[in-house]
Amino acid sequence: MKDMISGIESRSFEGPENKGKNPKYSLTDLDNENFRTVGEIIAVSLAQGGPSPAFFKEWCYNFLCSGEVDFSCLSKEDVADVESSLLISKVEDAADIQSLMMWADEIVSCGYTNQIKMDSKESMIRAIVLHSTTRLIPMLQQLRKGMELYGLVNLMAVNPEACHSLFVPGKILKPDADFIMMSCQPHFSEKGTSRERTERKIINFLQDFLQEIEASEKTSETFSNITDGNTGGAGGEKSESLAVQHVLQWMTGQSHVPILPDEKRHFKITCKFDHECKERLEDHSICYPVVSACTCTVTFPVQHLDMYTMFKTIMSPAVRYGGGFHRV
Repeated sequence: MKDMISGIESRSFEGPENKGKNPKYSLTDLDNENFRTVGEIIAVSLAQGGPSPAFFKEWCYNFLCSGEVDFSCLSKEDVADVESSLLISKVEDAADIQSLMMWADEIVSCGYTNQIKMDSKESMIRAIVLHSTTRLIPMLQQLRKGMELYGLVNLMAVNPEACHSLFVPGKILKPDADFIMMSCQPHFSEKGTSRERTERKIINFLQDFLQEIEASEKTSETFSNITDGNTGGAGGEKSESLAVQHVLQWMTGQSHVPILPDEKRHFKITCKFDHECKERLEDHSICYPVVSACTCTVTFPVQHLDMYTMFKTIMSPAVRYGGGFHRV
């Protein structure tokens, strides 16, 4: 899904990186309802906890939320296509009426109907801005239609501020070790028993593991630095970096902190403990935690996690390779 969202950004949108983009002006894509398909893909990605399309310009996001354009808020910063941006620069840089008249045809084609003169530059630029942005309204309307899937448009209309970071470039709230630990809801055995003490020790191991990953993120260390202190990994291959959000993705199926306050308040990760795997599975040397992302539940094989080093050895490949519809 990440590659698909990235492909949508490069194919169907244009504009500078990290400053927001506009849909490309393509009547062919509009006629083929490609923008509706893009909207549906975005809705599916967000519904499944996948990557967010954080590449929209502010005015585009506001339109997706309300279905209307506030023309008074549009400025030349909202222009993304190269032709219009160059024309704005040419108008601004024109030193005299002769140089300005060189671009008269392009200016008039943008809907400017007044006399072209030096003291009307702002009006001409305004016409170019409106021409560049308002012609994209049909694309945004079709995009918005596709995003009605799963009620995404209704959610954005009711909670525009909460959804803002999912669509507009900026600071996106990422999960940290504290968030995961505060979300964990362990099902401990009877208080005071040896089983309960062992289970609490495993939860402490989980906290240490997450904090170690978090520290590794900050120092740009690789995943193998966490597990075995080298960067080569097994067979001399370079290990894949691991982040706290990968652990959250593995546990719950989503890699981001819940957006809506109510959803965030009720977000829980159930931790269970399997004490009988050796009796049930007879002679074996290793078991991996079993995750049910649909119910946000992880079951730890207690008999294999008596030491923190063993906890890391088992958890590391579980998180890295246990994201599919299978058991590690």
